[in-house]
Amino acid sequence: MHPLRDKVVLITGGSSGIGRATALRLAGHGAKVVVAARNAAALEEVVQAIMKTGNEALALPADVTDPEQCRHAVAAAVEHFGRLDILLCSAGLSMRAYFDDSNLEAMDRVVRVNFLGTLYCTYFALPHIKKTHGSLVALSSLTGIRGVPSYALYGATKFAIEGLYDSLRLELKRDRVNVGVIAPGFVETPLRDNVLGPTGAPWENPPPPPFRIWPVEKCVDNIVRLLIRRRRRINLPWFMGPLFWLDEIVLRVIGNAILRYAFPRLLPRDKTAGLPRPETQVHADERG
Repeated sequence: MHPLRDKVVLITGGSSGIGRATALRLAGHGAKVVVAARNAAALEEVVQAIMKTGNEALALPADVTDPEQCRHAVAAAVEHFGRLDILLCSAGLSMRAYFDDSNLEAMDRVVRVNFLGTLYCTYFALPHIKKTHGSLVALSSLTGIRGVPSYALYGATKFAIEGLYDSLRLELKRDRVNVGVIAPGFVETPLRDNVLGPTGAPWENPPPPPFRIWPVEKCVDNIVRLLIRRRRRINLPWFMGPLFWLDEIVLRVIGNAILRYAFPRLLPRDKTAGLPRPETQVHADERG
């Protein structure tokens, strides 16, 4: 029997990207999956795909920036399945723009989705996770470990998640709750085509990543491994841990030079040329 069989899992951002792929994988292992996101139609597609395999699933439309909707999603999951074993906070937005080029309202939105969305769901799920001695897992990023030019705001939200979960790991040790983070680099998901620019709208031509783009299934492999082994963190790729250590040894001199070259300013300083299309908005659940 698979270790995750019959576990009740609530996944935010479950309608697309990493959240969706993880929901399908865990359901395939026999877990009972609850997917939450803003896009009700996309959520229903995930549930139908799971139910066709003979497994149980529930769709809960919710905006993670609204604490009451987060509370309701957790309560509905527990009411439907009787308990909650795992929370995976996968909802989020990606933004690539130099800080002083960025619109304040757009940055506020990213903070609310990425950090407060994780905080709210964690807060309401925690009492139930403590009862089952389960797992709290959040999607971080390599930019939440090391500052990267043009990812100041996005990285700040991931640093905040890292700090929150690092403290929770200590607070919940006696409750036998596993607290873990997954910190991937660039992952091949729909979010890659919807990276926000300085105005808060997606870039019309998304800036190409300077490093390897990892398949979403590789990220899901790591999530499953973290859950089974109750790990506290997994980086993607794995060798980033040793590289971060080496980076500190050499006082970040080499790393700083590489990152400044790899992530140049994408918008002229006058902030008028090359703006992304303003009419397009990205849902909070489109997390990669």
